[in-house]
Amino acid sequence: MNSMLFCICRPRSSYEHQPLGFTQALWLLCAFIASSLPSVVMATESSSQPAPNQQPIATPYSSNVNQQPAALYLNNMLQLLKPIHSQLGITVWDMTTQQSVFEYNNQSLLQPASVQKLLTALAATKQLGKEFIYQTRLTTLAKQPLDKNSIDNGVYAGDIYIEFNGDPTLTYQDLRQLLGELSQLGITQVTGNIVLTSEQDSQLQAPGWVWDDLGICYAAPISPFIIDKNCVYGRLSTSEYNKTASVTMRGNRPIQISNDAYFVSPKMTQAAIPLVTGHLSATDLPLSQLTPKCHLSLHRYDNNSYHLSGCHVGTKSVPLAIAITEPQLYAQQIVAKQLASLGIQHLQPITVRQMSVDPQWLAQRQIIASHPSAALPQLLETMLLKSDNLIADSLLKKIGEDYYQAPSDFARSSQAMKTILYSIGIDLSNANIADGSGLSRYNLLTAEHVLRVLTTLYQQPEYRFLLDFLPESGVSGTLHYKQYFNKSPLKHHVFAKTGSMLGIANLAGKVKVSNGHDYLFVLFENGLSPQIKQQQKAPFSAIFLQNMMDIPR
Repeated sequence: MNSMLFCICRPRSSYEHQPLGFTQALWLLCAFIASSLPSVVMATESSSQPAPNQQPIATPYSSNVNQQPAALYLNNMLQLLKPIHSQLGITVWDMTTQQSVFEYNNQSLLQPASVQKLLTALAATKQLGKEFIYQTRLTTLAKQPLDKNSIDNGVYAGDIYIEFNGDPTLTYQDLRQLLGELSQLGITQVTGNIVLTSEQDSQLQAPGWVWDDLGICYAAPISPFIIDKNCVYGRLSTSEYNKTASVTMRGNRPIQISNDAYFVSPKMTQAAIPLVTGHLSATDLPLSQLTPKCHLSLHRYDNNSYHLSGCHVGTKSVPLAIAITEPQLYAQQIVAKQLASLGIQHLQPITVRQMSVDPQWLAQRQIIASHPSAALPQLLETMLLKSDNLIADSLLKKIGEDYYQAPSDFARSSQAMKTILYSIGIDLSNANIADGSGLSRYNLLTAEHVLRVLTTLYQQPEYRFLLDFLPESGVSGTLHYKQYFNKSPLKHHVFAKTGSMLGIANLAGKVKVSNGHDYLFVLFENGLSPQIKQQQKAPFSAIFLQNMMDIPR
């Protein structure tokens, strides 16, 4: 093995594109030496026998796929680049020949992270259709449509219903504009009830979401009541070290936040730190001056109350993005606040109930105003480009609701998605689906599962538009500024969905290479420790794709 290491081609960390002939010749030399060494361990991560009716895990010489020139090239490259500690699942598919060219552990179940959104996008398109939109409505019960003649001196005696539908893009201003229609009718007082209604279930988080993430906006609760992504923004700032910092929240939203957080100097002596902070142990610090180890902690309580504690190094203010804990209560308080700002009094408390499906009730329902979301394609574009978890999981629930024609929780919606994808040739019977975003640690997919989704997007014209929504390296979405992808040779050549969480660095999409072919690929890497990630000169996915640029036909 040591002799092989001397012929490893150093990754082009400068990303200067070598001439094709030179690079291929060097790799072929490496491949020849590697293949001639009897002690080289070939690509496999499991020696156990496959279960009945289960395909064996692909190794370089276990299938015809990995006997082709491109596969041999990729395999020998992988032997040189393969990380020691993390687990990989890889598959590469030629879009020109429409054949698999390389497989490595492509049947191993791994955590997909946000690559999961590819499944959600396809299932939503299949089940809901491109014309799907969310509708948030303002309604009442009346024999005739409500107009100014129905209002007696500004007083409306009927009930007002605000029908929330789980629109993940509904904003504070959208809701205010909707309620503003009451003012347009001349209403200044409602003596009847004001009711917030919905059809969805009340399960706010999927099984397997990490508890530590629940106060952060990327893990905001999935509720029919969504306003401004169920997220509030603010800033933590200070004018001097070691004093309680100030918290300023934007928009005067109905939440309560207390804090005893403070800022500390980047340079402090070992003796000074325990006296100032009361949190750090002297045994954790060297004798020389150093940057203190500080972190901020957010504690969540009932009624959308929070407490911020801990410390932050330096004086630069810290942006805050806090997820709402109780979205139903938040919606009630927002509606009350907006009605007051519009000069509309309500004599009864604002209540919440599930929307009635009684035919008699629906027959009397009159729509006062409605706010539509963007159509499904635009929602999916945002979801894939920005890796929007709220859109993904809201759509998953809507998929289940539409499939069962009834409110649906995460488990039922996930099963509906598996059934829908099976109907178009994607068998996920041995996968585990827990949510639509990939946040859940219970999700398990193989590289082959994701490749089947990608090939479906490519081969079936009605779904091909989804490939156009993938982030482009160095240009858009989560690959716009991603290091090593925003410069040559990968810039403009990779179109892929990222999937990143602690210990996970996945990528799936398509790549354009120098041989004139385009390839679909899935690169799963699980078990990547933060320490190893920090030490890496470049992520495995970037190095693998960079070397794919010179793949032979």
